[in-house]
Amino acid sequence: MKNLINKFSEISHIIDKQLHDTVDDLAKIAITDVELAIAMNQVINENSLEVHNYKVEIVERRFADRNKKFYNIIDTEINETLQNELALFETALAMIKAYMLGKASAILELEAHDMEYRNALYEVYMYKNRNFLSEEIILAKVDHAKQRLSDAKQKIIRKL
Repeated sequence: MKNLINKFSEISHIIDKQLHDTVDDLAKIAITDVELAIAMNQVINENSLEVHNYKVEIVERRFADRNKKFYNIIDTEINETLQNELALFETALAMIKAYMLGKASAILELEAHDMEYRNALYEVYMYKNRNFLSEEIILAKVDHAKQRLSDAKQKIIRKL
């Protein structure tokens, strides 16, 4: 029994050392790999996500007669809101990555794509609520707006 306990203690020490070495290796790699740094430095709460020095705050607002979640980006070092009411969570994550890499042009592109998404989403919601248009017109407009939704979201996801 004593041998078993000693063996277990020896194995436990080896595992602890390997784990410590792996964490050190990941920390060194994360210095140059932004995506790894983001993954390693996330803190998730009920209404927010913190990544590095940025916080994504989830807020619910009325939008086209419905409740919708929007996302604000806050720089936690200076406690300043950088972006307000982004329509997609993916936009917020892509923007944080762009802020971390200092890519101002990517941020401007993401703002434009998010606005495209928001406008198309608004149209989808509003067309679904219209009672005075014929069903064929509504379906055509909804399909077109949904395609624009998808296109805008794909542009954002390509920036991740």
